[in-house]
Parts: sequence; C-alpha cells; structure tokens
Amino acid sequence: MDDSRPVLPLGRLVLERGLLDEEQLETALAEHLSTGKLLGQVLIELGYLTEDEVNALLEVQRQAVPEPGAQGIDLLRTRVAEAEAEVERAGSDPDDGNGHVLFVWSPSGYALLSRAGEPPSVGSEVGVSGGSQVVVKLGPSPLPGDRRRCAYLAAP
Repeated sequence: MDDSRPVLPLGRLVLERGLLDEEQLETALAEHLSTGKLLGQVLIELGYLTEDEVNALLEVQRQAVPEPGAQGIDLLRTRVAEAEAEVERAGSDPDDGNGHVLFVWSPSGYALLSRAGEPPSVGSEVGVSGGSQVVVKLGPSPLPGDRRRCAYLAAP
C-alpha cells in the first residue's frame, strides 16, 4: 500500500456514519491538536468510541479512495498559514505574548482568529462571525513559535 497517498479524514468518517455530532468532533479535534495524540486515541479516551469502533474506521480509511484536493492536515496547514499571514498583516508579533488566539471550527473548516487581551475563560461565550460559541478548552496556540494562549471554541 502507498502510505504517501492522502486518506479520508477520520473526523469526516465519524460524522458521516453518525457516530459523533459536530460538537463532539470539535472537542476531540481540539484535544488532538493541543496534545498531539492521535485522533482515534482521543476519541477512545473521551469515551466517544470504543477501540473496536476506531479500528473498524481505520480499516475503512485505509481502503477508501480519497477525493481530489486538500485533505485533513493539508487543509489545516493552509488555515494556519492564512492565520499567520493575518497576524503579520495586523502588525502583531506572535512572539510578544500579547493577546490570544481563538480556534473556531465550522463545517467548512477551521479558522484562527487573533484577539487582544487575555483569553476568555472556559465556559464563557465568545462572539464570532455567524453568532457566538462557547470556550471548551484553553491551551497553547497551534501556531508555530506563538506564545499566546488559545481558546478552543464550540457551538453552544
């Protein structure tokens, strides 16, 4: 098998099969990104899926023919690059430690938003385009070399 070919994202599989809702997936992805753990491992640790369910999904993933275009991590890398460019355009130095980043999930992908001041506390509502979301976790910024804190958001 050619391991260099892109695969169908695990998160997409769990949504398509109705195993998780978008909020659960968002929480698991935030944990995955902030800890570096494999998404399947996070899904098991959070109690969302059993080990057998994850293994079955991974087998489906190995056999799937991917759609053309950006997949999973490539899409996230693109979003991170766009966010870094936005930070540079705004004249904010990510290494200065001022402000915070919001990690916003939507059905179309992720967005990183740069904000001034201290990050909001877990459980607080934050206004973002399209409405408001709730802070589910605080962690380090996913941007390389960025010392700011990141508030991971989910739909209320």
